[in-house]
Amino acid sequence: MDRADQGAAEHARARRGAGAGRQGGGSAHRAAHGGDGGAAGRERGAVVTGDGPNVHVASLEKLGEGYEAEIFAWEDGQALRLFREGHERSIEPERIAIPAALAGGIPAPRIGEAISLAGREGSIMERIDGENLLDLVGRKPWLMPREAWSTGRIHARLNALPAPDGLATAHERVREWIANVEVPPHLTAIAEETLSELEGGDRFCHSDFHPGNILLEPGGRRVVIDWGFCAAGPIESDVARSTALLWLGEPLDPSPALKVITRFFRPIATGTYLRAYRSVARFDTELMWRWVVVRAIEHLAIVRAISPPDAGIPDPVAGVEELVRVAQRRAGATS
Repeated sequence: MDRADQGAAEHARARRGAGAGRQGGGSAHRAAHGGDGGAAGRERGAVVTGDGPNVHVASLEKLGEGYEAEIFAWEDGQALRLFREGHERSIEPERIAIPAALAGGIPAPRIGEAISLAGREGSIMERIDGENLLDLVGRKPWLMPREAWSTGRIHARLNALPAPDGLATAHERVREWIANVEVPPHLTAIAEETLSELEGGDRFCHSDFHPGNILLEPGGRRVVIDWGFCAAGPIESDVARSTALLWLGEPLDPSPALKVITRFFRPIATGTYLRAYRSVARFDTELMWRWVVVRAIEHLAIVRAISPPDAGIPDPVAGVEELVRVAQRRAGATS
């Protein structure tokens, strides 16, 4: 799971996102709906204005945070997902996607009113108290096959739904990242050429679907979070995004043990996820690997876009180039 995408989720958690986007995770075991896991803390000085008396954000319990937003406990057992300045673009897709997902039987946090607080935009959402599957597997690695399997099956159910009106296309999502971030010219050229040959679609794509963006509640329900980058596209594009995240991603703030577990289990997790997905729905394998070429390069753009220079996140260009070569070979072998 990619540390950079996780924060954006494009986010997660996606490493931020197997970003994922942040793919947006983190090290917090309990998170509110939005799943932007992170260390607990307090924001100082901001004032929440709205109906009733002013509320200092510093007085609120922070449940988690990520690249795009901070999550605070709110009244009546709800959560406040408060976006950081400049990251409000995920609000509208989220408000379109979540009701459609719930209507289609996909477990997601219910979304309430939009709210403007101290110059920042946010949403009141159902509070989901649970542990993301990435952290769970980090503590209990023997559960990896079970959770990779559950991830694949839930994802297939989501992709079977038609995309709700108003979402960007998968092509637009990819081009947005690659066009606005410095990526090696030869990789940009590969992405553009490949993308131009790929057709669009009308399926419901999450665009950051990975174990870090699924919370396991104490009662056993798995809830999908971070819906701000959803798109309309072919199912192969979304499977490819998750495959790239699983292949390239790294946990956010991992323990030494989790680092080893991630590297050892990555190929197993990827294979189990793909088999689980196919147990629910079929997809074109050759087309999926062609999309992996594009999604791997997109991943590089996302990591570079959202990772501060001092964050200590290694540039994934070498891994991306390797995955591009692997995907090109596999696409050719299956055609």
